[in-house]
Order: sequence, then C-alpha cells, then structure tokens
Amino acid sequence: MSYQSRFAIQWRLGVYNMSTDSKDLIQLGVQPNVGEAQPDRSAVKVVLVRGPVVISKSGLSAGILVPPLAHAYLAATVRQRGYAVGIVDSLGEAPDEVHPIAGRDAVSYGWTPERIVKEITADVKYLGISCTFSHEWPILKHLITAIRDRFPTVTIIVGGEHVTATAEHVLRDCTAIDYAVLGEGEETLVDLLDTLERGGDAATVAGIFFLRNSEAIRTSHRERVRNVDAIPRPAWDLVPIENYLAAGLSFGVGTGRTMPVLATRGCPYQCTFCSNPTMWTTRWYARSPKDVADEIEFYKAHYRADNFDFYDLTAILKKDWIKQFCQELIDRKLNITWQLPAGTRSEAIDKDVARLLALSGHRNLVYAPETGSEAMLKNIKKKVHLGRMAESMRGAIDQGISIKLNMIFGFPDEKRADIFRSMVFLAKMAWLGVDDVTVSTFVAYPGSEMFRQLQASGRIPQENDDFYYALIGYGDAKNLTSFAEHLGSRELLIYRLGGMALFYGLSYIFRPSRVFQTLWHIWRHDHHTRIEKAVDELLNRRRKAAGYAGAD
Repeated sequence: MSYQSRFAIQWRLGVYNMSTDSKDLIQLGVQPNVGEAQPDRSAVKVVLVRGPVVISKSGLSAGILVPPLAHAYLAATVRQRGYAVGIVDSLGEAPDEVHPIAGRDAVSYGWTPERIVKEITADVKYLGISCTFSHEWPILKHLITAIRDRFPTVTIIVGGEHVTATAEHVLRDCTAIDYAVLGEGEETLVDLLDTLERGGDAATVAGIFFLRNSEAIRTSHRERVRNVDAIPRPAWDLVPIENYLAAGLSFGVGTGRTMPVLATRGCPYQCTFCSNPTMWTTRWYARSPKDVADEIEFYKAHYRADNFDFYDLTAILKKDWIKQFCQELIDRKLNITWQLPAGTRSEAIDKDVARLLALSGHRNLVYAPETGSEAMLKNIKKKVHLGRMAESMRGAIDQGISIKLNMIFGFPDEKRADIFRSMVFLAKMAWLGVDDVTVSTFVAYPGSEMFRQLQASGRIPQENDDFYYALIGYGDAKNLTSFAEHLGSRELLIYRLGGMALFYGLSYIFRPSRVFQTLWHIWRHDHHTRIEKAVDELLNRRRKAAGYAGAD
C-alpha cells in the first residue's frame, strides 16, 4: 500500500490523529498548558519524508536498510499534538529499488527524489526531512529543492545529526529550507509547529536555526527530554513496516521478523571522532526496563516480531538497569531474541550479566574498542580498558553470545606502530573466539571534535558534495580518503583490508568448521554473523545494480 493510500484511508476513517494501534502505544509526551484552550489542528497536514538511502557500491556495510525510527518517533509526537501527519518512507515503499548515482561510486536504495515528490499531496502545509548521515546530504539537498519547486508555499523543516552539526552550511547550501531543528527533535518540532500556527515569532522557539534576511539566527538552547518514558512510542502504523519485516531487513544480524527499539538516549562519553555530544549532549537517559519490555511485548503481539534491534548509542551503562531489563524478559517468557548492533560499553558486563543476557534471548553483542593502541585510546578520549574488555567478551562467549568488534584505522594522528598494535589485538580476539570484526577507516564527521580540529588546521577540504560523498568510504573495499597525517589513502586501504583478512584468516584457522558454516549461511541467506550478512548484501547490491543498468 502506498503512502497516499495509507493516509487517505486513515483520513476517511477519521483516525488520522490516532490509529487503533497507536492508541495502545501512545503515552503522555509534550503537553499543552493546563487550562489553556487548544486550537483544532486536525486539518493541518504535516508530512515527514525519509529520503533514499545511499550506500557505496563496493562497501562491506550491512544493516543500513532499516525502518525509519526517527521519523516514526517524530510522527507519533506530532500526531499526539493533534496534527494530521503522514510519513513518506521512500525505502520502505521500494526496498528493492537500486539506482546508480551519476558520477559517484555509490547507489541509492528506495524511490528516487523525483518519485518521492510525486507521492506528496498538494494539501501538505509542513514538511520535515531528517539527515543523519553526512554522505546523504547531496541527494537530500536535491530532494528538498525538487519539493520546493513543486510546493512553493510549503514550510520545509530539516533536522538530524548532520543538520545539527552544520546548520548554517545546510541552510545556505539549500535555500529551499525554512528551519533547522537542532538536536533531539520531538519537543522542538511541535513547539515550532504550534508557534507558526498561531502566527508567532520562530525566534522564540528554543533549539532551532534559520535565516532571516540572510542573517543567521540560532535560538536559545533547548534542554534534553529527561522523562524519556513520556515520549510517545513510534508511529509504525504510518510506515510500510511489513515490507521490512517480510524482507528481513534489520540493523543487526537477521534472525527473523525484526523491530527496532530505543531503550536509552544519549551517551555520557566524549569520543573525539563522534558527533554525539553535538547532537545529544553528554547526558544519558534510560527508559524504565518495564516500559521497554512492554513495547517489545506489544510488537510481538501486533507485528509477530521475534527479534529486536536496539539502536542505542550506549545501551548497557548501568548494571542494575540491564539486570532488571533482562529479568523482565525472562519473567515474561516472550521467546524472543534481541541484539545491540550499534555497540556497547563493557564495564557493566561481567559473568553474571552475560548469563542474564543469554537467558533473556540476547544473541549478538557488539563491542567497540576502536583501536588496540593505548596511545590512540587516550588520543581519541575512548575511556576503555582493553584487558577488562577482553575479559568481558570472554564471559559473553562462554554464555554462547556471538561477539563482534568495531575497529577504526586512520585517526588523524595515528602512526604505523598504532596500526600494528591494533593488528596484534585483532589476532588475540580471533584466538579468544570473537566471531566478527568491522574495520572501518576514520572519516571526519561534521559535529565531532576531530572534525573541528581538522577544519581549523586546514586539513578538511571545502564542504561540498565531493567531500560528503567521500565520507561513504569508511567501509569501502576499493576507495577511501585518508585524514591521517602519516598514512596515505592507498596504504590505509591495505591496512584496513589486511586487518579484516588477518582476523578472519586466523579465526578460520583456529575454528576450521566456520569456513563451511559461513559459505552455507551465505548461500541460504541465513546469516548468523555480521560478515555473512555483509557479504550477502554486497552480492545482492551488485546483482540489483547490474539488473537496473541492464534495464536502462
């Protein structure tokens, strides 16, 4: 069912403010002032657009084609406020469409910008677009411009991590945009909509950026939402979620019908390569374990979901929280699996916690040491102890949990000796029994401390489309851009591929049966590890891209 059909049915049934499913999901969120008469906003149409997903042609990235969690959260809050809201999910409507991007070693998944514009109905008043990944900004800029050309009077609002990090550049680079929402978006977006609806001054809305007569206006800082249990749960009824579930599209290793979950928001750490402090600040807030378990139980009952991917930046931070959550799942006997594919901290995971994780259905756990060099850990402000992390992994492996590592090569000040130490660490992890590793190359994410340092030193080129597309090379098997002072691009690519080859080569030598298991799982599209999923998705992308090229 297309977006237009979905929205039209809701409108005719009179449930555009709150569908049957969402009534069960919605909790108290942004509330009007007590005693204040609230205007009827039900005729004001807000559309949130999820643009195409951009992926490198030769990248070994996996888990990129996932449901639009941010859009679903925003839509739920906007709908709770009384507006008529819809989501145009270009990926969800056409997850098998692959389109080469002219002049780039990249492809886009989902509807093209031109098709997306055709799906937006003429009665839209406010249109929101989120840009999380900087390498997708060029195609989203093209999409926004096309929307403005067709709808000259619509108010266009953008947000997301890339927008938060480079708000002024975004608005000057794409003059079709009216407002940028900075950081956590739910409260800010509805505050902005309410202010515009009553004819107020946008400058009074905290947490936004806009241009007025070419003058840049950044309004006052908006505090983070502390009571995250009060945020309405995602409006999945506005998304073609069955397309994702049926196709097995997920962030983690696919093990069934997978739904995304966000149990916590933010991260208290300040890694210099990460844009989190700009987007979320360094405050970490967790939902109650019971509330998260309630959401999982609802998805199991209503969507027949049996696996859950947690999108948290740092899900396991407090031992008491994770123990309570695991016990909730154990006591409910839900018979589900769940994963932390984005990575987690190791401090709270000991043998007892690992046992509870396994008993509650946790199957794939990702650790993110980033480097095996103590000097680089200090340089990037990564507050981990490699020995304690290895001990934590050993405890999880003993409980039958599959372990994956995230590593990064090519930090700006990294030297060959640091790369060597990371190689030694990878060899030790292969011996320990770690199943997977992703060795990415450092990219200068706008909003990160390292980006600002490189920019100040003149080592960041002009922020244009070429720069943004170059950021996609973090997982590329053929091309990358080195930001390391002591390592060239070709040398760094050799180290990256060499690190992967070293880890998997030793892993297969230490456990020869894994060779046959990996080939069998790829052949059957039944992924048990991240490398199996990544290789299968790369082969699938090439088949689809070749098919579209042949059709053209």
